[in-house]
Amino acid sequence: MADAAPTPTVAGFPDPVLVRGAILGPLFPASHAACVAGFAETPGIKLTHKRADSEEGCLDRFEVHAVEGDRDSFPVISGPALYAGPFFPHFGHMLAECIHRLWAAKVFPALREAKIVFQAPEQGAHPAWVAPVLALCGIDPERLVLVREPTRFETLYVPEQGRVLGGDILIPDYLSLFPLAPIAPLPAGTSRRLYFSRSRHIHSGSYLGESLIEDLLAGAGFDILHPEEMPLDAVVARCAGAEMIVFAEGSAIHNLELCGPVDARILLIGRRGGTDLRFGRLLRSLAKELRIFPGKRASVCLDWETEDQLRRGRGCSFVDLPGLIAALSDFTGNDLPIPDEAAQRDAVSRDLLRFLLDPRSGITSNNQQLGRALRAMREDPEVAALIAP
Repeated sequence: MADAAPTPTVAGFPDPVLVRGAILGPLFPASHAACVAGFAETPGIKLTHKRADSEEGCLDRFEVHAVEGDRDSFPVISGPALYAGPFFPHFGHMLAECIHRLWAAKVFPALREAKIVFQAPEQGAHPAWVAPVLALCGIDPERLVLVREPTRFETLYVPEQGRVLGGDILIPDYLSLFPLAPIAPLPAGTSRRLYFSRSRHIHSGSYLGESLIEDLLAGAGFDILHPEEMPLDAVVARCAGAEMIVFAEGSAIHNLELCGPVDARILLIGRRGGTDLRFGRLLRSLAKELRIFPGKRASVCLDWETEDQLRRGRGCSFVDLPGLIAALSDFTGNDLPIPDEAAQRDAVSRDLLRFLLDPRSGITSNNQQLGRALRAMREDPEVAALIAP
């Protein structure tokens, strides 16, 4: 049966539920793309993992299945353990979905040294950025337990999720807990105008013409950051100390989830449709001001979602470059020059070529699928207009 959890040290935060004799197993493919599935037996409660739905609000998307095997043969974890939810070895999803039960380790004294337990697939990656993420949440990475086989827990504390994928906040005053660990102050003279670029990660999608926008913003005093090439604590420190941030839509946005609210104005450049739906609620809860330059459907794609559907989340899109430059001028207070059509076309063409020639582009496709994707790209009106004489 579930027992009462420790007395909270911060008023207004819900007690975790203490489950004795819980058994957790690995994750496995769910029956629906929006869901997560895993093995678990938690007497007294059902484990949940909530995600935001645009129409129905926050829904539990965790498919819980009975644990299989001889329970007496399972390894046992003694001492307090904090259930952190499913583990996703994807940077954006890690920050959007995997850190939002860790608040309890800060609030409750009994959990400040507890093991941090995630359910993970039986086989899978353990990216190098996991330890820095945990450290920025105030967690010693040595406390991490990834459940990849059925395991028994003497005392498992299950906190509520503070936030869900999609940005909705589930616990009042949740953001007041952030940052969960101290963030280093910026050295004097550091630029507080930032552009988070995807130009060196173009294989996973961006907008065409980004190289031109980088040059214009650099001329206006912005530091051009490539976050995948920087230490995570340095990225988070730059976010926390910024006064103005321009993001190319992507996982770098989720670094703000480690900061909590920031005193920065933010402009988000969409690289596909639905930009506001994906990031609007999150950024409005964290930024001093938010503007969104909406993206368009990605029309240049080399990966496939299904046999007949291109994976547009890893594709590149065309944008209205003059309109984007005008929006950036208004946002930054700088009168950014609009290059002539030949310069715009050159920048878009060079970005398109870099995407096509990057060996990581279309890495999930076989040769036949790459050929089909290239044929579809040639037939796109915007691509045809780009290469027209």
